[in-house]
This record gives sequence, C-alpha cells and structure tokens, in this order.
Amino acid sequence: MYLHLGADCMVKNSEIIAIFNLRHPQSTVYADYVQKYCDKYRIVDAAEGEDYASAILTEDTLYLSAISAFTLKKRADAGFLAGACYTNL
Repeated sequence: MYLHLGADCMVKNSEIIAIFNLRHPQSTVYADYVQKYCDKYRIVDAAEGEDYASAILTEDTLYLSAISAFTLKKRADAGFLAGACYTNL
C-alpha cells in the first residue's frame, strides 16, 4: 500500500521509518534533525509551497509535507506506525 504525501508524491508504507509532527509548538525536529542531516538524506518537498506540517523518513529520503502527521497516520493501515508520531513532548 502507498501513502499520499501531497504534490503527487507517494511512498510505500513498508518503506516509512517514522512520521514527525512539525507543527507542534515545541517540536524541534526541523532544526535538530532535518537541517542537521540534510546531507545524509535526499530531501523531497511535497508541500506545494505551503508550510511544512510533517516530515516522513525513509531509509534514504526525507519527505516534507503540508499534510499533518496525524492525517497521514489515519491514512495508513490500521495498526501501522502505532505510536510513531514524534511530538517532542
């Protein structure tokens, strides 16, 4: 099964390692992870010019999406990625 991330971008569910919530006021994922490791991963902007709401990590790619992490989690299969939404609380 594939998960639609926006901007005609889809990723295979089995390739997803984690979905990070970037909209949470206390989230430091973008500054601490995305910017720090941007050379390690291929970065794909699937936000179509909108603010980033989530980051989806695969083995070699980091997708930035305007779709919330919780909406993406709902779209995935039941039980898939249970508890994998990072909010830095």
